[in-house]
Amino acid sequence: MFALKFLYKFIIQINSSIIFNIGFLGILVVLILSSNILKSQYIPIDSSDTKKKDTIFFKLKFNPGDTLIYNVKSNDSIIIDYGTPLIKSRIEKIKIVCDSVNKSGHYFINQSLIGFSSTESQGSEQNIENKASPWLNRKVWLEIDSVGNRLSYWVDDSAKGAMSPGGAFQPYLFFPFNTTQKVINESWMVQSLDELAENGVPTPLLRQSSLFRAKGIVDTLGDLSSRFEFIKTAQGNIPVITDKEQFNVTNIISGFGIMDISTTRFIPVHFYSTIEQKLTLHFPDNVTKPGLHYINSYFTLESIKHKKINNNIKNNKKVR
Repeated sequence: MFALKFLYKFIIQINSSIIFNIGFLGILVVLILSSNILKSQYIPIDSSDTKKKDTIFFKLKFNPGDTLIYNVKSNDSIIIDYGTPLIKSRIEKIKIVCDSVNKSGHYFINQSLIGFSSTESQGSEQNIENKASPWLNRKVWLEIDSVGNRLSYWVDDSAKGAMSPGGAFQPYLFFPFNTTQKVINESWMVQSLDELAENGVPTPLLRQSSLFRAKGIVDTLGDLSSRFEFIKTAQGNIPVITDKEQFNVTNIISGFGIMDISTTRFIPVHFYSTIEQKLTLHFPDNVTKPGLHYINSYFTLESIKHKKINNNIKNNKKVR
C-alpha cells in the first residue's frame, strides 16, 4: 500500500515538472519569436528626419508693389460705468500696400481703412446703421520684419486725432511672433511694447506677453497654411482729447488668437482674435469710470495683386 502511494506521488511530481517545463519552454519560444519579429520589423529612425517632418515654418514676405485687401468682420459689446450695453456688428475692408523692402529685409507697408459699415444697438435704439468713421481713408506706415516685429511707424497727419471703429486696442494683423520654425505643439513666449498706429491718433501703446503654440499645416480654401495659436495678456494706455473733455484710458487685456500664414505666399490668409478689455477712464480731479469692451474679429484675405514687371526684351538694332 505504501509503495502504491509513493508511486502515485512520484508520477504527479513528474507530470507537474513536465507541465512546468513545457510552459516555461513555450513562453521562452514566444519571447524568442517575438524578439526575432521585432528585429525583422525594426527600421532605424533618424530623429532629425522626424523633427524635420514635424517642423513648420512661419514668416512674412512682401514684394514692392504688393497690394492686399482684407475683409474684417467684428462683433463688439461695450459697457461704460455700468450703463446700457452698446452692441456693434462691424464690417470693414483694409488695404495694405508694400512700398519697399530694404537691404535688411524690412518691409515698409502702408495700411488704410477703405470700407466700413456697422449695425449698432443700445437700449431702445436698435439696429442703427452707421457708415461714417473718422478713420476712413486715413493712412499709416509701418516698418516690420519677417517675424512681425515693429521697427518704426508714421501717420499721415499726427495733429489730426481719430480712432479706428473698434477702438484703440482692437485686434490688429501684424504683431511679433519672433520665430521662423517650430515643431508641432511646441510653445514659445514673446513679449513686446507695440505702438498701434493703425488703430488711431494719438498712437495707442500696448505692452503685451503672448504664449504661442505651433499647430501644424491646415488647408484654408485650397491654400496650405502654417497655423499657430496664442493667448495674450496686455496693458494699454492712450490719451483721449475731444471738443468737450480730455481724459486718459488704461486697460488690461486678455485674449486668444489663431493665425494662418500661407506656406507658399508667406502672407496672412486668415486671422481670428477675441479679446476682453477691462477699461478705466481717468478724468481730472481723480474721477474714474470703469468699462468693459469685448471684441471678436475675423480677418480674411480677399485679394492680392502683385506689381507688374515688364519682362519684354527689346531687340537692339544692328548699326552698319
